Amino acid sequence: MRTITVPMVHVDLNSRGQWEVAVPEASERISCETLEAATSVAYLCAERSRPCELVVRDAYHRVLQRELIDDQVD
Repeated sequence: MRTITVPMVHVDLNSRGQWEVAVPEASERISCETLEAATSVAYLCAERSRPCELVVRDAYHRVLQRELIDDQVD
């Protein structure tokens, strides 16, 4: 059985209260003031890396949202 690994885009709340988007191919995180803004950025990044898993976590790394952005065009 072959396991397929898909890239992940993470949205995490940092210790300063900002939401950060971590993209697999980028070395730096993108900071956003709101969860809504960070999620929008994360969706744009995930769309470019289809298939991709989008994971939103709180400051305690509890998963708030998990979604697979697949390679099929909507």
